[in-house]
Amino acid sequence: MKTPDKMLLTAAAAVALTTGTLPYVTGYGTNLFQIIVFNAWGIVAHFSSGLFADRHHSAVWLVSLVLNLVVFLVIALPVWAVLRNRAPRVAFMATICWLLFYLSMLYFLFPATDGP
Repeated sequence: MKTPDKMLLTAAAAVALTTGTLPYVTGYGTNLFQIIVFNAWGIVAHFSSGLFADRHHSAVWLVSLVLNLVVFLVIALPVWAVLRNRAPRVAFMATICWLLFYLSMLYFLFPATDGP
């Protein structure tokens, strides 16, 4: 397997693993955190009910895992697909940069100053 391929899989695994820390975010989190978590709650509530989504957090966190990966891969996959054969080093570095920026947006950048 090529290095850009390994880097994309590693980055996706890192994003998936960070989903496990989302329940421990205090305060309002960041804008990206709220987008991921509140949309996950909304999806679970849409297919069941708001009461179910309120009481079954594991379902909400499972959907937030999928949403977290989808939002990350929306940018990472096209970059990887275009650059992996033409410029593997650039693809590798671009994936690392996007991963660091994405995780920064998820936990530090653009804090949500108002509540839901």
